[in-house]
Amino acid sequence: MSYLHAPRLVFTGDFLSDVSTVNNDPAHYNNTTFKPNFQEPGKGTNNGWWNPEGGAVFDFQNCSVTQIFLPDGTTQSDPANDIIIGQAIQGAEGRPTGKMVDLDPDAQTYSALWCVQLRICNGNGDLLFKGNVATTSFRDIQMRQLDGGKSNGQPLGATWTSVITDVVWGDLAEKSTFLKTLRATTQNNTLTINMNPFGYYYAHNDGRFSLGRIMGSIGPYFEGEPTTFAATRRLYGINYTPNIPGTYFGVSNFLVEQDNRRVSVDFGASFPVSDSIGTIHYKQDLRLAVSKVPQTGVATAQTPVSYIAPNDLIEIGALNYQSDPGWLNKTAGIVSFSNLPDDTMTALSNSQLLLITPSTTKPGQYAIIAREAIDGLVTRADNFVQRLDDGQSVDIDYYAYQWGKPLPNTAISVTLDPPTPDTPVGPKNPISEVYGNNFPVNGLTFNGQIKTGNDGKAQMRLTGNAIDSPRVYIDGQIYSLTYQTSTVDAAFGTESVVVHLRDYFQEITDPVWDDISDIMIQYSNLYPIMSRYVVNLADPEALAEKKNILIFAFSRDINDTMHMPVTRDLSKTKRQTILNWLNNPQIAQRTILKTQAREVTSANPVEPGTELTDKQVKYREAVKAKNGSFPGFRATENLFENL
Repeated sequence: MSYLHAPRLVFTGDFLSDVSTVNNDPAHYNNTTFKPNFQEPGKGTNNGWWNPEGGAVFDFQNCSVTQIFLPDGTTQSDPANDIIIGQAIQGAEGRPTGKMVDLDPDAQTYSALWCVQLRICNGNGDLLFKGNVATTSFRDIQMRQLDGGKSNGQPLGATWTSVITDVVWGDLAEKSTFLKTLRATTQNNTLTINMNPFGYYYAHNDGRFSLGRIMGSIGPYFEGEPTTFAATRRLYGINYTPNIPGTYFGVSNFLVEQDNRRVSVDFGASFPVSDSIGTIHYKQDLRLAVSKVPQTGVATAQTPVSYIAPNDLIEIGALNYQSDPGWLNKTAGIVSFSNLPDDTMTALSNSQLLLITPSTTKPGQYAIIAREAIDGLVTRADNFVQRLDDGQSVDIDYYAYQWGKPLPNTAISVTLDPPTPDTPVGPKNPISEVYGNNFPVNGLTFNGQIKTGNDGKAQMRLTGNAIDSPRVYIDGQIYSLTYQTSTVDAAFGTESVVVHLRDYFQEITDPVWDDISDIMIQYSNLYPIMSRYVVNLADPEALAEKKNILIFAFSRDINDTMHMPVTRDLSKTKRQTILNWLNNPQIAQRTILKTQAREVTSANPVEPGTELTDKQVKYREAVKAKNGSFPGFRATENLFENL
């Protein structure tokens, strides 16, 4: 899938991301040590960070189509050329907006869009087209702002790549030559979309709090291609900048089209900007070129810049951006060079693309800003973020490419990352002990050695196994699986598949409040917007009074816009147990005349008497000290018999 194919449109504007931040801190999940001030805004660890009352909303704000790119290689930006230029990019109408949700407090760099609908309408609200953006997570997080994010608080940017499904074409689409061409080109009534968010505001100033800048491209979809990344080649930044935590021009996708004698590069996710809205004051003379000799350089503090002589490259052309500070917002950072000479296209078929600038310290040579990987290799997993219950399996799709073409018969190795250590309570972490990730190691089952077929695709079956609260007060565990081919370019590291494996839990068909209280109290702590404005999740009587609202939200499919976003953290059996209680609220404690309990290990259920881990013992003792008992909602399954 490549959003860089023609015909494509680009858009820019703002996005709203009303994320909740109480749940950003793993220690806030511990009910026994939670304090009221953790729900208040402020700085530091003793509060709820910058937006404790966030509701996970995501929506487009003031976005519009700024440019279209046609199959003949020309661009148009004048509304007189096509009705779609200048039209508004909007979210859903007549239903709740989409949601932006982290995978886990220990995996906050994989924020996902759920249930986002995208519409393009004219000023009267008449539809050109609309469709549903398939769930997708952050990739390619990289440094963006030259000011270090001083104005807004977040200097990084990221990328969401996905497909737009269930496309509905409005009557107005027939008046757009561009849309008619796009509709005829794409397949399966599906489109591709790439979005680059950056400039997000933590700061409560300038009237932009919880807003960020977003720009992207929409193009055709072709069958058999991945859906969460573009099947393109990639440039990687190698120019070291002292005192900057990251590399500018870190990762950029590019597409080489031999038939069209064209190369298109997307700098929308990597071009360094001066502020949070995409203004460019960067004045380097930037050029694209093809290297005639393999380039292996990587920037370090000792060797900050790699150089290349003019005789060792074929120059393609210059990036014409310097004269217009608004260039990025108008073009979304995508540049295309068409009608390239034969020698250039021949070189591009098996040689590295470079981003270069004339050197100021070595006259007559070029400094290399970014380069393609050695041998033009790219290996990426498609469905790389997963939520699993015990006993649930999913197939992970991996793709390998060389010089933009599928790479067959290639071995890919997948390994579980080592366990990360627990962080004990101490001066730097005064609230609660925080537990590590990637354990127990038998939480996941997978084949670590797979091989691509003739289409360059390999598939790995991943199965979640029963685990017993390895993080004690946070449901489930985070696992990272690193993958690579044997010829990976070490300069650019590796990528991972990230899994949230939920705790084992057996559904309780006739639960009392004690069976679900810790879950609901935790949600009340972490998402104060619900308790303050909808219903107090920690109050069983309030829940019983408004049970119908919650039954509706809890019973929606996980991909339904009305699904309660935070419950994606919970296993199906926990969600069903909550629904069972809502359908028959029992507030009083059950009189227990006989209790049969069993502990669930990370491998399988075992008989009563199994020794608990030190973590589990400490947590149970803390809960008992606070509540007088330990409700069996996480690791203990209580099977009651009434006599």
